[in-house]
Amino acid sequence: MKRAYRILCVDDEDFNLDLLEALLKPHGYETLTALNGREALAVLAAKPVDLVLLDINMPVMNGHELCKLLKADPQLSHIPVIMITSLDSKENKMKGMESGAEEFLSKPYDQTELLLRIGNMLRTAEFEGAFDYLILALARAAEANDIDTGNHILRVAEYAALVSRELGQSERFIETIRNQATLHDVGKVHIPSHILKKPGRLTPEEMEEMKQHTVFGAIIIGDHPHLEFGRRIALCHHERWDGTGYPKGLKGEEIPLEARITAICDCYDALRNSRVYKPNYDHDGACRIITVGDDRMRPEHFDPKVMDAFKKLAPQFDELYKKMLDPKEKV
Repeated sequence: MKRAYRILCVDDEDFNLDLLEALLKPHGYETLTALNGREALAVLAAKPVDLVLLDINMPVMNGHELCKLLKADPQLSHIPVIMITSLDSKENKMKGMESGAEEFLSKPYDQTELLLRIGNMLRTAEFEGAFDYLILALARAAEANDIDTGNHILRVAEYAALVSRELGQSERFIETIRNQATLHDVGKVHIPSHILKKPGRLTPEEMEEMKQHTVFGAIIIGDHPHLEFGRRIALCHHERWDGTGYPKGLKGEEIPLEARITAICDCYDALRNSRVYKPNYDHDGACRIITVGDDRMRPEHFDPKVMDAFKKLAPQFDELYKKMLDPKEKV
């Protein structure tokens, strides 16, 4: 039996928390409460939460600070946030949206409107959760024909989210690239396993066949607008800033930003992993190849701004790699 939706109410006034509980419980919602952002983080660490109702003006940690932390955490960023506040200025609404809140209501709020927004947001979140699950399932299915890559696709997605944030992209962009960068190699399902698993370098003919995984990926993902981001990543993540990549030889900003970001993340993780056709490198070795180059990879292959972000974030890449290392990859 499915549990009731759990809503975390965060407000420094007990009266407001009591009011929200009295409104929500008769409609079947389970409520949790916190008097400030720090208490809210403790609640979020202890129990799964489906939605957060959040005041702005609070001691210890205000609503904007909490929302930014929540949206920056891969484990919590999917939770929708409705800000409810007496601060009714346009500036505060914009600040709330910039921190990642999905909705903004002013006090005194209309109870019927609040219930409608909660219901709509929970239904949307449930749909998006199922959609994200299917994206990951599709990405995992593509690995069946590839070498054992462990958590490669998940790590690439997390690196890409890190770089996107460093580049100042919106929370929507960051969350979308985290979800859909997992699809970057989905087209490999069409590449014969004897090519994917071949020890040593591919022949020119085999390499041309391997390059087609980008085109196959775009075909598999298709033209659904919700997957356009993933389609562009799959098609363009082997394009190079200097125009020497494939499949179209795009150059500079002709390459979609999400593909430029995923490209450097994919290269880093591939260098860290051992494969049948190559040894693995430690963190310093992988960074050296990306930033200095070798016989296959050159710094000019990457967007200079993305490269600068990578250099700044390199220690966090290493931390993520170690944290998300699949047990099978430790052998």
